[in-house]
Amino acid sequence: MKKYDDEITRKGLYLYFILYQIVMLLIVYATIYTSFVATGLAVSKYDLTFMMYLPALLSLAGYPIVLYRTRKLFLQEKRLRAVVWVMGWAWVIIIGLYWHLSHITTL
Repeated sequence: MKKYDDEITRKGLYLYFILYQIVMLLIVYATIYTSFVATGLAVSKYDLTFMMYLPALLSLAGYPIVLYRTRKLFLQEKRLRAVVWVMGWAWVIIIGLYWHLSHITTL
């Protein structure tokens, strides 16, 4: 019979959390990319300034910071809080970008 080891379980959970963060990063970056493309089309169609790209640029720079901070939370044994923060900030960024795009097209 094998012995139960907390250290192996902790390393396995950390690996799953890293994979979860990678998947969430890909989802958020796909949304940011579509936001860049849609903003580019709106800028060329409505003669808008480059400031319309600002929400996408802030999201592009801000989400990796969130991932870094949640990784630190996970290592402090606040696992559920880290998972919820990754999902919550992804939701805020995606909804915020789509809200921004919907308001660009109504100008």
